[in-house]
Amino acid sequence: MKPRPRQTVMFLCTGNYYRSRFAEILFNSLAEKMDLPWQASSRGLALERGTNNVGPIAVTTRETLLARGVPSGDAFTRMPMSVTNEDFQNAVRVVALKQSEHLPLMQDRFPLWADKIEYWDIDDVPGVLDQVEKEVMSFVARILGGGQPEPPSPEPKKPVKKVMTVKVGRETAGRRGKGVVTIFDVPLDENGLRELAGLLKQRCGTGGTVKDGRIEIQGDQRERVVAELERLGYQVKRVGG
Repeated sequence: MKPRPRQTVMFLCTGNYYRSRFAEILFNSLAEKMDLPWQASSRGLALERGTNNVGPIAVTTRETLLARGVPSGDAFTRMPMSVTNEDFQNAVRVVALKQSEHLPLMQDRFPLWADKIEYWDIDDVPGVLDQVEKEVMSFVARILGGGQPEPPSPEPKKPVKKVMTVKVGRETAGRRGKGVVTIFDVPLDENGLRELAGLLKQRCGTGGTVKDGRIEIQGDQRERVVAELERLGYQVKRVGG
């Protein structure tokens, strides 16, 4: 009998150190016990803000999970990880742990996904892991019941920033015949540009860089770049020859 294909849920917090790690490890423990075809991961939206985070995971998170009989493993020892566009593409459901904290980060760094994920209302303060556990249990119940991923206790949603039209061109002048595709007017900050550049380089199988607020992809990859950007939900305008 073939194993059932696993669906994925990704939990997000700011530093991927405390709340989201607890949600990930607890969910996977429950899924294993209940034989659910689901697998959780977790990522951080702004690891640079975790200046006081020491080691791979918060001591409170680890101790609370062990107290609940969740065995230690690799999930306890890996370091916090930043979320990427590809992580969003690979996850069936995505949950950010605190709407007022994480929606602005999503709008700034991953605007295409900001209104496509679920938001909870769990502060980054001591003593909230019981609340995280309650929401994870509710989430599992909704999965079992086939429910849609609506937030259990949402805050009023803020309007998502309007996505601007991305421009795609090509430059060869001063490059010794080796042209590059240029992508500019992208509504992302520097971190978001790097994430998008990495994804485009991977899809195009070539090199590239981020320079002066725009992305450069080596070679005449305009058609591939345009197709990938449109697949990600951007409006694309071709400029130049």
